[in-house]
Amino acid sequence: MVGGYIGYSPSSTVEFAEAIEVSSIPAIKFAEGAIAVSAAPSTAVTTTFPASTGVTGGGTESGAQRVTIANNSTGVLSVDDNGGSLTVDGTVTAGIQPSTSYLSHVYLDLDGTGDNPATNTAVVAAPGSGNRLVIYGIQGSMSCAGASDYGNWYITDGNKSDATTLWTGRTQGTTPQNFSITFPFGLALTANTAMKVSSTEGSGNIFINAVVYYQSVST
Repeated sequence: MVGGYIGYSPSSTVEFAEAIEVSSIPAIKFAEGAIAVSAAPSTAVTTTFPASTGVTGGGTESGAQRVTIANNSTGVLSVDDNGGSLTVDGTVTAGIQPSTSYLSHVYLDLDGTGDNPATNTAVVAAPGSGNRLVIYGIQGSMSCAGASDYGNWYITDGNKSDATTLWTGRTQGTTPQNFSITFPFGLALTANTAMKVSSTEGSGNIFINAVVYYQSVST
């Protein structure tokens, strides 16, 4: 039946295969447009699914999810440890912060003859066991009696030495030297130690007028 048509409508592919022995037919001509034949793809079709949004157990750093917090974010970042132990890879450094938003202060007026030199003079008493004084700011001015006079003063947490000096200032001449400095993370004294002031003078008297802002915090 070369060049003809097969007019057979099987009820199933099995029935069609049973009815026609393809090897016995030298050629079959199908009507044009009746059957669309496409070449098989040269490569297999693959489907890619997105990666998991989380890593559960045994995850590696390269596969971990990153979180970027915008500099204009107004939300709250919450970290859930799922009731377990939350750890940080690295070192976390936290400064000693005041327990309230209010600071105490001590006023220093060492500007008269005989006030200096001061030697390990306690200006704030020791805060007691389990507490320490923390300095958050110093402001004031200092000057000398004569143009060639000079001197230093020191805030310490013990008898003045290189190890106990927390802050120092120096001046020379009669022009007042103004200063103002803050310590955002706090300048901590040794636990249960008084804040002391010492000074040294050159050829003449030095004058110091200052305020020290501090807080007593629990150790």
